[in-house]
Amino acid sequence: MSKQTKPFLQPEQRIQRAEGHLAADMDGDKVLLSLSSGKYYNMGKLGGIIWERTVSPVTRRDIVDQLLKEYEVEPAVCDQQVADFLQDLYAEGLLEPVSNAGAQDGGTEDTAG
Repeated sequence: MSKQTKPFLQPEQRIQRAEGHLAADMDGDKVLLSLSSGKYYNMGKLGGIIWERTVSPVTRRDIVDQLLKEYEVEPAVCDQQVADFLQDLYAEGLLEPVSNAGAQDGGTEDTAG
């Protein structure tokens, strides 16, 4: 395959939704339309739950921890499935990494932009 892949997201990498996508609920599933590519995505129910958690910066570990509190699933299985799902979203340009700079280091606040 000649398709260039994006680097793998690490468990502590903060991510959030990329701009330029419309989302809607359809018969209990979350569906997305990428305005830039014209691609349509059906995320299903659980994918929709994960998508809702990416409205603001969050880590994979945060998402997994939340899901483990709500669902009966083995932690390793949950982590792997969430990692695969987030990586697919990231590869499609639906998620973007968020800088960790200043997040918890007590540094100066950046008010620009």
